[in-house]
Amino acid sequence: MSRFGRRELLGGAALAGAAALGCRRSRDPYRIDKPPVPGGRGGRAGEERWVLSTCALCDAGCGIKVRVVEGRAVKIEGNPDHPVNLGGLCSRGQAALQALYHPDRVRSPLRRIGARGEGKWRPISWDEAIGELAGKLGKLRAAGHPERLVLIDGETGTFTHDLWARFLVAFGSPNHIGLESARAAGVELATLYTQGRYGLPACDLARGRLLLAMGTDLLESSGQAMRFLSWARLVRPHVVCVSPRRPGCRFDEWIPIAPGGYGALALSLAHVLVRDGLVDREFLRESVLGFSGWRDQAGVEQSGFETLIRAAYAPDQTQEGTGIAAATVERLAHALAKQRRVVVAASDGGATAASNGLATGLAIAALNALLGNLEGGGAAGAQVYAVPQWEAPTVDAIAAAGTAAPRIDGAGTAACPLGRSRVQAVPAAIAQSNPYPVEALFLHGTDPLTALPGRQEWVAALHQVPFLVRATSWLDESAWQADLVLPESLPLEALDVVTCAPPAGEWVVGLRQPVVTPLQDTRQMGDVIVALAAGLGGSVGRSLPWKSYSDAVATSLPAETLAEMREKGGRWNQPKTDVPGSIPYKFEICSQAIASRMAGTADAAHASQAWPCKGLPPWTPPRFSGDPLQFPLHLLPYRPVPFVENGIRFLPWLSELPLVSGDPWPVRAEINPADAARFGLADGDQVLVESPIGSCKAVAQLSDGVRVGVVAMALGRGAVVDLVVPDEDHWSGVLAWQGTRVRVSKVS
Repeated sequence: MSRFGRRELLGGAALAGAAALGCRRSRDPYRIDKPPVPGGRGGRAGEERWVLSTCALCDAGCGIKVRVVEGRAVKIEGNPDHPVNLGGLCSRGQAALQALYHPDRVRSPLRRIGARGEGKWRPISWDEAIGELAGKLGKLRAAGHPERLVLIDGETGTFTHDLWARFLVAFGSPNHIGLESARAAGVELATLYTQGRYGLPACDLARGRLLLAMGTDLLESSGQAMRFLSWARLVRPHVVCVSPRRPGCRFDEWIPIAPGGYGALALSLAHVLVRDGLVDREFLRESVLGFSGWRDQAGVEQSGFETLIRAAYAPDQTQEGTGIAAATVERLAHALAKQRRVVVAASDGGATAASNGLATGLAIAALNALLGNLEGGGAAGAQVYAVPQWEAPTVDAIAAAGTAAPRIDGAGTAACPLGRSRVQAVPAAIAQSNPYPVEALFLHGTDPLTALPGRQEWVAALHQVPFLVRATSWLDESAWQADLVLPESLPLEALDVVTCAPPAGEWVVGLRQPVVTPLQDTRQMGDVIVALAAGLGGSVGRSLPWKSYSDAVATSLPAETLAEMREKGGRWNQPKTDVPGSIPYKFEICSQAIASRMAGTADAAHASQAWPCKGLPPWTPPRFSGDPLQFPLHLLPYRPVPFVENGIRFLPWLSELPLVSGDPWPVRAEINPADAARFGLADGDQVLVESPIGSCKAVAQLSDGVRVGVVAMALGRGAVVDLVVPDEDHWSGVLAWQGTRVRVSKVS
């Protein structure tokens, strides 16, 4: 080892002194700029403040407090007054700071100058970017084909999403395609068709004493994770988790169910409750439509849910489909009936991520109705805050013709009669130009090449679109294929109003307000939409007449309401104190909305056979892709604690969290020891996981917390998503995340 002599030490001291003198004379090139907080006093030395806002790293909408020192955000904590998280904040919320200060953020709009995927860009101004975008879209309208613009929008539940919807109506495109089908559409649609409110049900955790978690790990992927933590510390509930994989949170009993078997379990529990007289018939008669026999609007007598349940779904009949012993189902049903304060939750969509997704969601909703878990009891459609609406947009003849065209994803047609969105159908529609060519595709809030299955199909589709725009903060895989990249301001830099995941009996609207000025030449997407409308002019410009997105928000919300939201971080009502079981509307076990929609589709002639009870579908076994002889195991992709929809490679804190145990970086395949012995695998082996369409190298993680016959793998990293065959539920378009078979072999 070399040693420093006196001469070297003195020389180093002299250099240090010279550097110090130089720092007094000129600006340190490595000094971090600390931009002031908008509306603050310039971020003066020693100045500190806390700004209330809303987290954007998942759909929960937790309230946050951001500590800002000298104009720079330095710490994020949970807002203790916010009803969604009660002061808690998960690792994803904490990681928002790393997104804000990430060195690889896109710093200005970029125009592609090389071949797609080559990575050659030229920075341009926002005026150039908006001008080019308006020019391309203006040509579509001038040619009479506004429907050939497609927007894939991952930011649902925000005012920006509503502004996009308004823009597309005025422009003339029906193709506002969200990611619901790849997330929790099975649960959200079930809430819509039984309770008339689209969205995740609001679970009254505060009143529950027994929680039956169906396919959801309340500490990994649920939007109520933080509220569950607070509730569990105070109430100490009895938690029963039903899932092929044992969750990481505290629970009292784990019931390993076969993938896709949740609907059969819910109906089997309902069978026991009805058979043994454990339901509140007065409540069912007054508040539930379709439990008993009834007459429809045509005067025809219809069999009720009770008849359907009594005739089938006994625990011994469903045992093969669920993999759960009949005695366990009997015991669980009686435990649910004995404990009046029960919550049956499936809030993350894991239970419905199969080819029978909507039927499963409806069955779980019906079980809650039988238990009286509505409004004051357990799981109900979320309360909705009636936000003042903008005036109706101006729709000219071109826009009217365009919006009347069929959607390219087939939602609402015979291909998907009960769905609202079907994002996995987009690549095939583009490739086949069915029902028409897509000439402009805008990706906002989603990176399909990272977040969705069918990567090769997506790549081919993106290459076929003449004009591809990606709004993003990083050059992700989809941005690499784009013609125009628009750098979007992050939530800590931008204004938005969001609908949060509320507790039962409450509505919650969160405010995202900027805590720092944008660090790069970025814009909030609402400002881009308003500027684009102005660039198009005509009826589109008149429909979005504001100068900025903040003006659009101010037009919709009174000044005093916005002031209250800035002070509290949002707006919410007080929880109701209704008597458990009382609801202000009819819960439709036999959904009239389903019957009405089915009557208007090409499947109307077969609706009576497909949909008994005029609305409640029977449970059917799930469909799996792959020959069971070649692919003997079921793949269970799950969303872990650090999961972010478009990947976590830009967030080092989350990337370094161990998903199972040990080294956090490798992709892991969790497998039961019995299956490992069957295939000659040991813990820590390098393995190859193969599906009918892809393969992925991983490290074998032996665990008795995984059901025999199942391989569990965490989404958000590696090529796990490439294993998933993009199959779906025909009725709703719900993506069958759990519908793929795989095989696992040791890598020699």
